[in-house]
Amino acid sequence: MLNNLDRIKIQAQAMGNDRQHNRMILDKRRSFHRALLYSYQAAWVKEDGNPCARYVKALMNPDKVKFDYDEKIISIDWEHGFHPGTTFEWGRDTNSHWIILKTEDTE
Repeated sequence: MLNNLDRIKIQAQAMGNDRQHNRMILDKRRSFHRALLYSYQAAWVKEDGNPCARYVKALMNPDKVKFDYDEKIISIDWEHGFHPGTTFEWGRDTNSHWIILKTEDTE
């Protein structure tokens, strides 16, 4: 069942007016990549258990610090294939391993 937003999107695509939506997504992605370059919270991460994995940049933002463990928010491109249950190594020299517990999909 389609809601009104989906109907408007389909109509805009049919009429060729979805350029603004694509531009907004491109701008968000561009600002994310700028944050990866210049933020002090940007870190190198690598998926565990995958011999072909390479280090990629991600944002590691602090969320909660508990006595037993830390919770952080990771922001990474979907194209790298990280999903709930993925374990990864944080940093090239920290030897710190983390697991992704839940996701929040954003544009």
